[in-house]
Amino acid sequence: MRYHDYHLKKYEVSDRGETITFHLVYGYPEEETDDSYINFSNVALYNFSHTTDAIITDIEETEISELMQEYGNEITEWNRMHGVRFWKENLQNYSHWLESEDYKAWRIVSAIGFYGFVIAKSVGNA
Repeated sequence: MRYHDYHLKKYEVSDRGETITFHLVYGYPEEETDDSYINFSNVALYNFSHTTDAIITDIEETEISELMQEYGNEITEWNRMHGVRFWKENLQNYSHWLESEDYKAWRIVSAIGFYGFVIAKSVGNA
């Protein structure tokens, strides 16, 4: 997957939220422009903030339990307000269910403001 120092041109959510595709562009003065598409499949949950002018520096896999510790209060509130896909009574049950169903978690960070995560079954080039 090509992403380091690529600009986030846009991301698309499709298939009723089950697929997320990042369209990334590496385009700096006096260098050839390169496009990269990264596709998350069978998405259970995602959250992105500050998407404007993002330059992606890392997409790292992390433990679901670690992500739940960091965002547990927010995820619980999102479920109360909007409903979280596959929610299982409480955060601990939700986390265990995701792990038992072979979901994985990725943190996505940037040099400028953007931060997010995706919980999905797989990631790869689109």
